[in-house]
Amino acid sequence: MEPQTREIEGTKDDVSINQANKDESSSRMEGFIKDEFDCVLNEKEPPEGLVDAGGGSFGNEENPFHIGDEPLTVLKQKIRFETDKFQIQEKKLVDEVSVRTSELAHLERELELMNETAEMAFNNQHSIDFYIDQLNEQVQAKRNYLLTLESEWDTVRKPLEERKRSLEESLYSNNPDALEMLQKLREAQQEEQFILSEIMKREEEHLKLSADIEKKQKVASRKSYTDRIKEITKNSRKQDADIERILKDTRVVQLESNSIQESLHRTYAVADEIVFREAKKDPTGLHVYRLLVSIHKGFEQISEKILATDRIRREVAEYETKLAATASRSLDVSELKANLDAIIREKE
Repeated sequence: MEPQTREIEGTKDDVSINQANKDESSSRMEGFIKDEFDCVLNEKEPPEGLVDAGGGSFGNEENPFHIGDEPLTVLKQKIRFETDKFQIQEKKLVDEVSVRTSELAHLERELELMNETAEMAFNNQHSIDFYIDQLNEQVQAKRNYLLTLESEWDTVRKPLEERKRSLEESLYSNNPDALEMLQKLREAQQEEQFILSEIMKREEEHLKLSADIEKKQKVASRKSYTDRIKEITKNSRKQDADIERILKDTRVVQLESNSIQESLHRTYAVADEIVFREAKKDPTGLHVYRLLVSIHKGFEQISEKILATDRIRREVAEYETKLAATASRSLDVSELKANLDAIIREKE
């Protein structure tokens, strides 16, 4: 009985040992699979000890939980494919989020500007010119600040450049070739400074011309000046026609006056001859002749006075017209000067 009992106990011990080995193998296999999965996710190679341990523990034929190379490779490929897919999707989402963020910032900036514009437009306390003046003052303040910084930089830069120049000369004094190259470099730097100064001048001129163009847009266009010139020409033609008609009437009146004066002179000559002939014969005729001569002289004086009065009246009217024109021109001197400047700018 004792040998049988020992055999049964040995069999139980073997079964318990095998069961323990199976449990240990199962736990080691789970740990190996977990480590391998982590390595695949992190795109790392599994440690050599882990591979050997997995091969030694699970690669034998006695282990029922053996994992071949082929299923593990397929698993790696699937996991890597899914990982790449998720990374691509993540990158797309990040790019889309960045684009949306930039658009949101741009829209917020536009909204802020629109709110400021609406506030300026609906603000009854200040006009638009007030805000424009404020912006111009801010721009001018920024320019003055930049000029101040440039002057400060010049005060700091000049001593440094002098020191650099002296150090370079002392360094290259024993090397003529290097000194010559240094001189050429300085000439190139001077030329560069000259070009930069010219560029700054051109930029200032460009800004000034741009401002002039903006102001010029508010001035009347060329078409308005052309229309005004056409209107002036039309009025001038009308005035020429009126002047021609007046001159024609004046010539007609002058001809009538000359004919009347000639007839009067002839009548007076005939009357003078008849009365003078009778005055030689009769003393009464002599008295009549004297009356005729005095009447003729009186009418001549009256005619001369009438002509002088008419001439004076015409001169007075002419002077009054000139005075009115001078007064109107003195009132519109600024406007005429502005129009002249605008025409000169358009011709340029």
